[in-house]
Amino acid sequence: MKHYLLAVAVAAASFSVTQTHAQLAREAGFNEIFSTDLLPRDVALFVDFLGLEDWQKPVLEALLTDYQSEYRAGEQGLRDRLTAMKDQLAGANDASALALLMKPIEDWKTEKVAMKQRFLDDVKSQLSDAQLERWPSLERALRREKQLPQGRLSGEKTDLVIVMRQMDVPLDVRTNAKDAIDAYETALDAALERRAKQQEISGPIIRKSMAERDPATGLVETERVVAMRVVVRDVTDAHIEALATAFGADWGPKFRERALRDAYPLACRTPPLDPFFENVLAIEGLSEEQITQINDLRSRFSQSMSDLQGRFVTKIRETEPGRLTEDARLAADAARNVPVAKGEQEPYKDLIAERDRLVDDTRTRVLALLNEDQKAKIPGIDKYREIGEDTLKPGSDDAKKRQMLRSDEQTPLGSDGLGTRSPSPRTKSGGDGTDAPR
Repeated sequence: MKHYLLAVAVAAASFSVTQTHAQLAREAGFNEIFSTDLLPRDVALFVDFLGLEDWQKPVLEALLTDYQSEYRAGEQGLRDRLTAMKDQLAGANDASALALLMKPIEDWKTEKVAMKQRFLDDVKSQLSDAQLERWPSLERALRREKQLPQGRLSGEKTDLVIVMRQMDVPLDVRTNAKDAIDAYETALDAALERRAKQQEISGPIIRKSMAERDPATGLVETERVVAMRVVVRDVTDAHIEALATAFGADWGPKFRERALRDAYPLACRTPPLDPFFENVLAIEGLSEEQITQINDLRSRFSQSMSDLQGRFVTKIRETEPGRLTEDARLAADAARNVPVAKGEQEPYKDLIAERDRLVDDTRTRVLALLNEDQKAKIPGIDKYREIGEDTLKPGSDDAKKRQMLRSDEQTPLGSDGLGTRSPSPRTKSGGDGTDAPR
């Protein structure tokens, strides 16, 4: 359980934390305040990036043990202070209680920063001149390790170096792309440093705004932090493309697909029809015409899915930053007597529905190419047959469409190449029951 919940629990005894405060708290830095900066697993980073000698490793481990002991003692001291304040908090009004609570928290944050700096200074004192020259590379590695997981936007906590490792991109490919990889690491480090500096500036102001019930000030600072989150995300987006280009025709597309799936999992999850197509094409006795038609459907499905994913990513990029600040913005507007206007509540609903229709209709169209004996050879065919049967309302447009797809293999192709019909003049384009993106 996160340590910051201790502070919230104590505060809750004296006042109710509003939803606005909960949102501001996410950018107020409480997670970082109540988390240790260095862990035993970080020893490997110091060893690798500084090139520590064997005799230096036990020294580093001893210094880290001392740091952790000091951290635990300080954390316990804060817990004791908060516990001792319960009666005082209970007798205060909401604003006073939160202001009282923030004082020991701010003191602890200052102490924690100094504690980390003492540890780093002690480590530096054990290093040779050559190792000190490597210190900046260690700082970059620590920033990636510690700060990337703090991302809240899609793509903001994606580490493209880790994506490369997970994919086992060959050494010769990475060597040829060294300049692009170095450019990514440099740009990411600069973006993370900018975000961290903004958080250091805005965090105390946001915490103060919470204590003073000043959502407008908290909103301004939250938006500044979110703007730096966008900067980090944009570095990821730009370098997915740059690295994919540098990796060449063979590894580039694979890397782009994997990186986008890591950065935007909601939009770029693995298309669920790949195993289905493989199972269908493995059926013995398919005619050449069937194989051609199935491969054609597969190709057009992949293109339509790629187009849809691109629109989905664009929607996420446009929507997410505002969703991180919406509750605070609404509260600030209400405090200023400004008319409140909520944003889009389900911004991805139509895109998800369109993706589901694309998958379902493509599957149905493939099955329409097969006879009953061939269908029976598909693993899990009963599952495919049952999909949607119980949920389609008899006589509905979707039910009629499914029946048409099953009974008519010669349906004229629409503009998307998947055999979909043009939308009725009475319907809107996109999210209208048609099955491919436009």
